[in-house]
Amino acid sequence: MKPALQSVDRQDGAPSAETDKAIIDNAIATGRAALIEWRAVGAQQRLKFLEDFGGQLQANRDELVDLLVEDIGKPIRYARAEHARSIALIDAAVQQIDLGQDHLPKKTGYRREPLGVIALIAPFNNPLAIPIGKIVPALLYGNAVIWKPAIPGTRIARRAAELFAAATKRPELLQIVCGGEQTARELMSASDAVTLSGSVETGRVAQEICAAHHIPLQAELGGNNASIVWHDVDLGAAAASIVEGAFAFAGQRCTANRRAIVDPSIYDRFLSELVAACGRLVWGDPADERTQIGPLISPASRDRVAGVIERAKKSSLQVIAPLPETQSLPGDAWLTPTIVCCDDPNHEVVQEETFGPVLVVQRANDWEDAISLCNGVKQGLVAALFSDSKNLIEDFLGRAKAGILKINSSTADAAVDLPFGGWKASGFGPPEHGPANREFFTRMQAIYFP
Repeated sequence: MKPALQSVDRQDGAPSAETDKAIIDNAIATGRAALIEWRAVGAQQRLKFLEDFGGQLQANRDELVDLLVEDIGKPIRYARAEHARSIALIDAAVQQIDLGQDHLPKKTGYRREPLGVIALIAPFNNPLAIPIGKIVPALLYGNAVIWKPAIPGTRIARRAAELFAAATKRPELLQIVCGGEQTARELMSASDAVTLSGSVETGRVAQEICAAHHIPLQAELGGNNASIVWHDVDLGAAAASIVEGAFAFAGQRCTANRRAIVDPSIYDRFLSELVAACGRLVWGDPADERTQIGPLISPASRDRVAGVIERAKKSSLQVIAPLPETQSLPGDAWLTPTIVCCDDPNHEVVQEETFGPVLVVQRANDWEDAISLCNGVKQGLVAALFSDSKNLIEDFLGRAKAGILKINSSTADAAVDLPFGGWKASGFGPPEHGPANREFFTRMQAIYFP
């Protein structure tokens, strides 16, 4: 008999640590028992199963989109985009697979072996696409996965796992364990490898656990991303791109455009363009097709980000809220998009990733200062340059310290078939996607013949 999906839900009373551990140990044992057969079916059959899983996700698109809107407040236009990205991530992973990867070498050489049971610690903000981008390559390379969603993404994870079971008849290969921080710690400690998306603090905890247990870690840890805007571009187009990158989904994206670093000769004009572009954004009901900005994930997140804005005001920084407050929105997790002008590179609002609807505008003294400001934070996920100068583009590409560099588009979003990972405090271990999938989800094993 196939095991049922396993769940610990801390929203309705936290179970004991012993309960957590027992459920996780059972899930690990179940996953490991399934690995021999999963490896034996071969890469071609694994690929077919996962294509069928993609078919199930596609067939249930509307239901999954509705869950994204209802459970995390994602505006429906971006919920649909997340679902489409999930399907694209499956297609991209399938294109990378080597159908001969399971063959034993017949002479001295090496092969790549799966890691075993992978702990997947997922965030709330992309609770479908981010996990799918990890699950599918992990399984294609012969691993099993235990998925711990963020609590707001619990229903989405359970439904996705049900669709996987319907497509493959192998629910033991993708199990769900729900809970909070202690659940994540227990799961990481018991697994053969860990892949996660989360905060810098979460990454530090994961590093300690994985180092203690000598297991691989892949961690995407967010970004305090900057776009440099120079005088030789269309300022209106640059402003529109940056404000959408900063404020869509209330800024709750790891690639969100947190900072704009501006050529001093166009600073005032560009700030006016930013304010005008922000004023054209639509915030409101996430189920409304027009909405770009919905609520934050919780009142606590709203209060945290509002606190950053309040401290910026107390520091006498220029704080601009271009959109009018509205009293008609239900709930208390709403925060109006805010532009903060700050020329102090050491100020909290510059140095800390808000993960909310805040765009910080920094005035550069010159090009050298712009590069210094861009690199002057602890994270290094995405950096962008708005300029048509070949010399500046070349210099930017040579000196910007981030895992993803973009020209004439905001920092937000990324392709599904290129490596996705940050430098400095934005990541640990191999990046996600593209050729990086094979690098993380398998390991080399040398074989000698006489």
